[in-house]
Amino acid sequence: MTLQPRESRMQRRWRRGMVILLLISIPVSAWQGWEAAMRQQQPLRQEREALIDRQEQLIKELEEARQRYHQLEVDVLVARDAVAEGQQIIHELEAQLFKQQQSLAQYQGVLAPSAAAPGLRIQAFELQATDSPDAFRYKVMVSRVGDESETLQAKLAVSVSGKRGGKAETLSLAQLSPALGSDSLDLNFRYFQVVPARSEQALLTLPEGFVPQQIKLVATRDDDTLVEQVFDWTVTGAVP
Repeated sequence: MTLQPRESRMQRRWRRGMVILLLISIPVSAWQGWEAAMRQQQPLRQEREALIDRQEQLIKELEEARQRYHQLEVDVLVARDAVAEGQQIIHELEAQLFKQQQSLAQYQGVLAPSAAAPGLRIQAFELQATDSPDAFRYKVMVSRVGDESETLQAKLAVSVSGKRGGKAETLSLAQLSPALGSDSLDLNFRYFQVVPARSEQALLTLPEGFVPQQIKLVATRDDDTLVEQVFDWTVTGAVP
């Protein structure tokens, strides 16, 4: 016969309470663990959402860039057609101008007696003032009379004569236009050509104290003089 101690009512209540407390603590601990894990993942979720938004933005920008590129391709094709058409129009106008010059050369008294002879002509010269009293812009138009089947290549030397300190002095183009770096301009045309080609090369800057009187133009090819002409230093226009 075995004797077992009998639990009191208080002991039974305490044990029952402990069991209930244990059963309640398990889901509470699990909930707290889940809450802690969610709090730790919150920055990661925010970073993930930011990356998703950035990805969507990049996709949108890429699509816009593709559309712009496609439009540029279309614009380039249209521009090429326009340039080709413009070149053709320029060629036709040059041919018409050349024929007109040939016809004008036949009228007696309109041009010099030697104008009808084949060769290079200085068709026009213009000198323009600038905002600086010592700086001037110039342009020269050359044309030809005769066979236009071949391109004419030559050099056009430019020099300015005048006085400085009461003494005669002649300045070369390289002295007056350092940007050009040469005493002459290149000629390469079939019908006519306007030189200088670039605006920064068309600037003549006079040294201090120099008073210009005349400008001389000499076109040569292979050391042979094709045409030589002297113009008075007269300002014909003003640059706005």
